[in-house]
Amino acid sequence: MTSPFNQRAAAAIADADLKEALKSATEKFAGLRQKAFESTAAPLALRAKAREIREHTFNHLDSHLETLFRSLEKNGVQVHTAPDAGAAVGHVLAIARAHGVQSVVKSKSMASEEIHLNHHLEAAGIQPFETDLGEWIIQLAGETPSHLIAPAIHKTRAQVARLFAEKVDPNAGDDPAELTNLARQTLRGEFLRAGMGISGVNFAIAETGTLCLVTNEGNGRMVTTLPKVHVAIMGLEKVVPTVEECMTLLAVLPRSGTGQKITSYFTMLTGPRSAKEADGPDEVHLILLDGGRTRHLGGAFQEAFHCIRCGACLNVCPVFQTVGGHAYDSIYGGPIGSILSPMLRGLDAAGELPAASSLCGACLEVCPVFVDIPRMLLEMRSARVSRADASLPERAAFRAAGFAMRHPALWEMGQSLFAFALRLLAKKEGWAMGPLRAWTEKRALPYPPRETFRARWRKREKILAQKKNASPDGAPDEKSANAGAVQKVRRALASGHGIAHGNIPAPPAILPEVAVPDAPARFLEEFAAVSGKPRRAKDTEAAREYIIEIARRFPDRPVALSAALTLPVAEWLFEAGIETIAPADAGDDRENIARAGVGITGCAWAIAETGTIVLYSGEGRPRLHSLLPEVHLALIPEDRIIRHLSALGPRLQEVLGGAPGQRPSCVNLITGPSRSADIELTLVEGVHGPREVHAILLPAGGGASGGSAAENGSPFLLEEE
Repeated sequence: MTSPFNQRAAAAIADADLKEALKSATEKFAGLRQKAFESTAAPLALRAKAREIREHTFNHLDSHLETLFRSLEKNGVQVHTAPDAGAAVGHVLAIARAHGVQSVVKSKSMASEEIHLNHHLEAAGIQPFETDLGEWIIQLAGETPSHLIAPAIHKTRAQVARLFAEKVDPNAGDDPAELTNLARQTLRGEFLRAGMGISGVNFAIAETGTLCLVTNEGNGRMVTTLPKVHVAIMGLEKVVPTVEECMTLLAVLPRSGTGQKITSYFTMLTGPRSAKEADGPDEVHLILLDGGRTRHLGGAFQEAFHCIRCGACLNVCPVFQTVGGHAYDSIYGGPIGSILSPMLRGLDAAGELPAASSLCGACLEVCPVFVDIPRMLLEMRSARVSRADASLPERAAFRAAGFAMRHPALWEMGQSLFAFALRLLAKKEGWAMGPLRAWTEKRALPYPPRETFRARWRKREKILAQKKNASPDGAPDEKSANAGAVQKVRRALASGHGIAHGNIPAPPAILPEVAVPDAPARFLEEFAAVSGKPRRAKDTEAAREYIIEIARRFPDRPVALSAALTLPVAEWLFEAGIETIAPADAGDDRENIARAGVGITGCAWAIAETGTIVLYSGEGRPRLHSLLPEVHLALIPEDRIIRHLSALGPRLQEVLGGAPGQRPSCVNLITGPSRSADIELTLVEGVHGPREVHAILLPAGGGASGGSAAENGSPFLLEEE
């Protein structure tokens, strides 16, 4: 009997456009992932450490949740627990009604998809706007996401172009850059008008009460900055105990998901804006969704919650590569979805999905935290079989196979007889009947070998014994044996490179790091590699010339200047006849900043290993100065460059753990311009954030860092590692 999954899969297999889109995208993702992990000093050790963090977190989840709740309350975040989807939707609607919200802008959130939030918002008369490019595409198409990180992976460029021409602009072309720019222009106004922003959460740091978003397009920053109310929705699996552990997970998530060392934006939110901050939400709410999760804690499938939603397992799964995400009829598809969906929806609703796997183990091989998906798929299948859902002939066949496997002689005899029968049947066409017909309709039956593996192995052992007996003293040739040993070791090392077996222990000491002998030089190299535009100024005059050169590219537009820049940038621009915008005393001045061609900021830190600029909000340091203008220009003293991402953890912990009102409500790690590859994985820069990001490196001790350490809200100065 054909199951519903088989029907959906058959339709997907017959879709030529889908097959083309899936093949191109998954192969590219897999290649990027492999290259990204090669840039680390110890890929397996890093992933083992990430696994240890996830395992420890869930073994003590109750205490971490208590810590998270206390920290969030201290930060002024209002927490709402939701046992199921209905309760979560109810919380969102209550918050929206309390503020008279008419439109909502959303960044990518699988939790909001899980509770079908858009449908309920529309039914309540509230217009939701998906702002992630891929999510917006499928919202226009009236579809659901088909991939954890690439929602529109199933659509070709031609399909997206036709959709935009029908729904957005009849003159839309098919160039990905033009289509992306059309989305930018259409959604910019919605960001500025929306009364509420809704986001997901990638990590929730318990010790500091920080909600973290991993994004590329800039829409996540827009959604959590411009609306006066921010609502975040997350499952309890997003909890991370400490800032430093979050940095470890950040090191593996983008590498596994998109093949990046780090995404364009890593946004850390501690709560509503303080009285001294010009922008950011007045209220922040967190909705913690259970949705069936707690009933699996402590059970056989708890390990599924270790997943950090990178989507790597989907990209290597032969089933997903063939049928795509919609065949799973669930928000969570692919190997991890085949476990999560039955866990959250029940075996009655999604029990067929664990069977949609070849059990090849590729998902375990690429998982950044070593989630043993094959084990759980087998246990989920066993749970389904124990419910007697399988047909009588199927159960009888597997019982017979199990009996034969327990008796080697019987198994070998059966193999020989089965191979003989297949050799006879393979000569006839249309011989298959019943369940076997489904196999032969879509694939050619391989011709059975004349010899079984066991027979070939016995022959091999006999030949080796004859060679040993042929030597004069009965001993094997040492030179040949040594060469064979070397080859054996070489093969073992090659096969084990990058493979996750799930039992690799975490390193007992500090993780190895890549060598960064010259931090400023490495920053310049990495910043350019992520499409940033770096310049190393030898003196103040060189910096002045470069700043004016960039500002004059936008002759009719002002320059937004953050406060406490130690270089006299405002004076230089005034002398050049260029209009400037200073941080507003009241309100966020969004309309004015949106006119700016360039936004100039200081820099708290810069990370050499990834080419990342670290900014945090505060008095005179609006978030919007690095977000709304066409170009963001950061001034970076060389003594503010640290070598590695891991070195940022202790610094951030001290800053984010400060007293309310003194710590920033937002920290942003910015790595290159905003970008998207949601249309046939064609990279386009300048989505919702700046189209370009420039950095001017200034001599140590003589540049714009946003003022002294005390002025920046940091209790310490940065030193070279």
